[in-house]
Amino acid sequence: MVHGPVELVTSRDLSLRLSEVVAHPTGMLLRVELTARGRSADLARHETRPLDDPDDPSARWSYLAVNVQVDDMEGVADPRHPHSTSKSDAEDASEYHSAPHYWISDYPESGTITLTAGWKEIGLLPRTRTITLGPNPSMRPAR
Repeated sequence: MVHGPVELVTSRDLSLRLSEVVAHPTGMLLRVELTARGRSADLARHETRPLDDPDDPSARWSYLAVNVQVDDMEGVADPRHPHSTSKSDAEDASEYHSAPHYWISDYPESGTITLTAGWKEIGLLPRTRTITLGPNPSMRPAR
């Protein structure tokens, strides 16, 4: 692991964090965690519902959008191993959780990445954060 949790958004209804960055010789793995509660959770479940109802007039999806800048390259990150769950407790306070992983095929020579994440359909406006990782530890010479 190169970098531990970084809180990107913390509010009553939404929390978003970069849970960890894991360095590899050929790139890095970003693990992100999103938790939505209340109305935001309901909206997230609606946006990620199965699209198998022919009578659904709004048959489209949306997801957490993540954009990553590594040195002079920038692009939309595609999730790997997306995982989403929905929970309801005894008081019917709903919760939606998503923990996607993103594989980035380069490690920054500068030692920093810029991460922008948002999901406007559930009320999460894009947030940008620059994170200093330092040199790639998996590329250090053996002693």
